[in-house]
Amino acid sequence: MKHLLLLLTTLPLLLSGTTIFLAGDSTMSAYSAKSAPQQGWGVALAGLCKPGVKVVNYACGGRSSMSFITEKRWERIRREAKKGDIVIIQFGHNDAHRGEKNLYRSTDPATTFKLYLRLYIAESRARGLVPILCTPTALYVFKNGKAVNNRDAYSRACREVAAETKCALIDLNAYGLEKMTAMGEKKASKLHMIFAPGENPKFPQGRKDICHLSTAGAHFYAAGLVELARQQKLKIADLFVSLPGNGR
Repeated sequence: MKHLLLLLTTLPLLLSGTTIFLAGDSTMSAYSAKSAPQQGWGVALAGLCKPGVKVVNYACGGRSSMSFITEKRWERIRREAKKGDIVIIQFGHNDAHRGEKNLYRSTDPATTFKLYLRLYIAESRARGLVPILCTPTALYVFKNGKAVNNRDAYSRACREVAAETKCALIDLNAYGLEKMTAMGEKKASKLHMIFAPGENPKFPQGRKDICHLSTAGAHFYAAGLVELARQQKLKIADLFVSLPGNGR
């Protein structure tokens, strides 16, 4: 009984010392109010954390696994994070961009992309941090009523590096494809910055952005991360509040 009471009294202290750092792109990053309803899932994830758990979101639009390092954004996490903190890493969208103007961020999924993922993992572990890889969020692409596989090469590379390095993996890409197919094209479009002409006063001519997330999409993927973390019994799951309908 004494041990149980000790655990219950010290748990808030343990949680208060935990920080989740986010390294990623625009689908994870924070946006100002003037950009609404566009938002990254990292912002929504902060809202799902238990009291005392801090989220530091260094994700930034347009960044790839390479440019996040060359611009020294990764260095900020390495400098600020302390032993036991968690680092969630999600890239792939901008790594996939090709052409001369994208040489500073383009990576090959079979070689350089994997190299950078291994670097994030190795450097995190060397500092006593807990790395978690995420596959890139799914693009809004449907064919014959089904959300079709996209960013597959980069998602596969994430899975392979996670298996190779025994790093935790949260497969947001597969999650998004499965759930979007189940909800159907019309409902799934609400997860992205997609609007019919006249639907949103900011976009009177309409908009079809199949990559960037709406506020609904940000909450969708944040809740998905929590759900998958619990399914896999990852330690990070203990840092989140119970979600409606899942009984936890």
